[in-house]
This record gives sequence, C-alpha cells and structure tokens, in this order.
Amino acid sequence: MLVSACVNFSAVSPGAVQVGELQLDPSMTWNAAPNLNSAYTNRDTQIWTQDGLLLNRIIIVPGIDDGETIFRQFDSSQALPAFEADMLAHEIEELVESSIVKSFGEGQVSVQTENLRPNRFGASKGFMFDMLIAVSDGPNYRGLIGAFVDSDRLYLLMYFGAEPYYFDKRREEAESLIKSARL
Repeated sequence: MLVSACVNFSAVSPGAVQVGELQLDPSMTWNAAPNLNSAYTNRDTQIWTQDGLLLNRIIIVPGIDDGETIFRQFDSSQALPAFEADMLAHEIEELVESSIVKSFGEGQVSVQTENLRPNRFGASKGFMFDMLIAVSDGPNYRGLIGAFVDSDRLYLLMYFGAEPYYFDKRREEAESLIKSARL
C-alpha cells in the first residue's frame, strides 16, 4: 500500500467522474496519484487521497475479470488470490483481506474484516464491509470497502485511513463516494 511520497497529483473535481466503467460522484476535490507511482495496481485502477497516501486513500478498481488478482503480482512467491466470477460476498471479503495481507508481506500485517452488509450500486446488487489493518512498522488503518459483481467482473472501492484520526476525518465523504459508484 506504500506509494512514493514525491509525486505529482492531479485534482479530481466534485461532480460526475468516470473511472474505467465506473461512474462516481465526489462531493469534494480529491487528489489522484499518477498511475506510474501506483505500480502495484492493475490496469485502470486509480488511487485518490485527501491528506496524503500514508494518511488516507481511496483505491478505485474499475473491473477485475475472472481469474485476475486485485493487485499486480510481481513475484510468484506472493501467490495473490484471484477473483472468480461465481464468488459469494463473503468469499470476495476474504479475497480482499488475503490480497492486502499478501501485498504487504505475510507477517507484516494483520487484517480483520467485519460488518458485511448489502448495498446497491446503481442497478447492481453489492455489499460493503469494514476492515482493520494492523501494520508491524507503521500506523494502523481502518477501512471501508464497497464491491459488486456485474457481467462477471468485480468492481471494488476501498477507503483506508490511518488511526486514530485520518479514517474518521474523511469517512463520511469516502462512504458517500463509494456508495455513488455505478455502471
């Protein structure tokens, strides 16, 4: 989840925004990290922040095909789990949890998920859940994740904020942004 601190961000203004196939409605300006500094992300994934990438961020994954991983796999020893189009909500929750653990490096982070609940994203049925991330050599994070599957593709929005302050500082806006996602 670490991205270089010396990057040039671009502003994402309030109003309708298209990220891949996803349509979003941010109500405030976010700062988008350049894709070249987000080497661990796949394809059209975007990372936005308000206060800096180590403090809070939204990771927008606008469609993962069956058999793809959430994060880019650089080393076969990572063994990142792949999305399967027939996964149930709790299996996708476990996919996200395992992907985060493996991207940090096993033993470097402890991840817990909770509060799996249904949520509608436009015409698509989906779900949301909460996440707690304890990092061995950095701040702990809380997360709010929204996901849905449409036409055998996984759409995923993940908000993470450092504890104790930065998660709550932007939670309301992040939750509104996540819930605004639709095709």
